[in-house]
Amino acid sequence: MNDYSFDLQRIFLGDAPPWFLLEIVFRTTILYLYTLLLLRLLGKRGVRQLTFFEFAIILALGSAVGDPMFYDDVPLLHGAVVVTVIVILQRTIAVITEKNKRLEVLFESSPRRLIKGGVLELEALDDENLSKDEVFSRLRDAGLRQLSEVERAYLEPSGNISIWKTEQDKIKAGLTLMPDEDPDYPAILETGTSVSKENIYVCQHCGRTRDFKKNEMLTICECGSKKWLEAKE
Repeated sequence: MNDYSFDLQRIFLGDAPPWFLLEIVFRTTILYLYTLLLLRLLGKRGVRQLTFFEFAIILALGSAVGDPMFYDDVPLLHGAVVVTVIVILQRTIAVITEKNKRLEVLFESSPRRLIKGGVLELEALDDENLSKDEVFSRLRDAGLRQLSEVERAYLEPSGNISIWKTEQDKIKAGLTLMPDEDPDYPAILETGTSVSKENIYVCQHCGRTRDFKKNEMLTICECGSKKWLEAKE
């Protein structure tokens, strides 16, 4: 029966002889260089932002390469064969998907529009499991201050959000991208409140804007939200 007492030598060095460390160095070097060569053959497309399909390849490569690096009972040839098959499959699928749009969508998904004309497409956010706060964070990273500065925004297969900015002379007042927790966040007005001045008001949930006259009562937005803010330039 194996002795599983708290043995620091076993924990840190294992039961293999010390020279096996040199074998690990050798195995790691060989498989690393071989994998690097195959990935180089994939071209630059393999090292940009990853799609789900490419992320799956990275996971598969990690598993295929990792075991032969330090398990003495896994031959290097077996690891090399697995890596080669994965790369061949990737190249084959890439060629097929370039010629077949349906398969491309199946393996790599397709861009999804999140914003149109400064208004959030809430159904798209729900389908993609994205929160409004996450989208706003990425828009802030792009240097934007309010939602109407965005003509269109798309969630790309890589997970990035690409942004088409509104032309400068067409930007209107819109929903601030400021986090709700900011002390300077505008006052939230509830549906049923009579506005104190004529102004453009914006739905806090979707970003739709609407003109309200002085003393006019705020109504429910088309998206169903009951919260409004004064729109800001």
